[in-house]
Amino acid sequence: MLDRTTWQAPSTPVVHAAPAPLLHAPATTAPSIRILDSTGTVVRALRGTNTAGINRVTWDLRGELSTEVRLRTSPRYAPHIAAGPDGRPAPGAPRLSILLPPGQYTVKLTVDGKELTESLEVRKDPHSAGTEADIAAQVAMLSALRADLEKGATAVHRIEAMRVQLAALARTGGDASLSQSAQALEEKLADLEMNLVDLRLTGTGQDGVRFGSKLLSKLGHLANGLANGDFRPTDQQVEVQRVLEADLQTHLQALDAIVATDLKALNDRLRAGNVPYVSDRP
Repeated sequence: MLDRTTWQAPSTPVVHAAPAPLLHAPATTAPSIRILDSTGTVVRALRGTNTAGINRVTWDLRGELSTEVRLRTSPRYAPHIAAGPDGRPAPGAPRLSILLPPGQYTVKLTVDGKELTESLEVRKDPHSAGTEADIAAQVAMLSALRADLEKGATAVHRIEAMRVQLAALARTGGDASLSQSAQALEEKLADLEMNLVDLRLTGTGQDGVRFGSKLLSKLGHLANGLANGDFRPTDQQVEVQRVLEADLQTHLQALDAIVATDLKALNDRLRAGNVPYVSDRP
């Protein structure tokens, strides 16, 4: 039995818990749990505990979180805030985990090379006023928004990778003309990136309320509003989603154009001088 507020695997009288085997001793590697939807797609991967005895793991009926957006550069006007070797979270850039719809799911537990499989059914919350068709429409739009958040995260990571390299080249390039070109391209990329995330935000104090939302933040706001109930998207939400998706596509095309023209021209000069080229790979 399973609904969108509580669930249990068949014949397992434990709410919110996926069954794990009784371990007489810790496994060689920690057990892993995968949740698959009716098409066989893994919608969530969980890491189990690994202690002797009964082990339990909780699934909140949500899919995987979208990729975290991390910045490699300091905030604008706050160079004292260092990104660190692993970067820093991008303030205002949300992550999205979708509450999965009613349907048939499969739990696959892997421990020490052995795989155990159990089927389960997610049922609609009986207290919800929305229909299953409403939920399906809602999840379809949330999935589209999540896909756009992933595309935006990838674009930001590409830009950040290039900006770090270009900033270093501008400082150490030696040739004044080359340094100026690197700096100009870095600034052009930063201006484009500002459409996706706000590079002025430090994540501290009140700076998060001083400026208007950027594109990734708008996508997150739309997703949060849509996910507040089990209802299909309104006409207004559908229209806003189309506008935001079109805006994202425009910025992605602009990024590809910069890489194909500006970055290529700079890299041609670098290769001619036997200087390492700038990569757009995150």
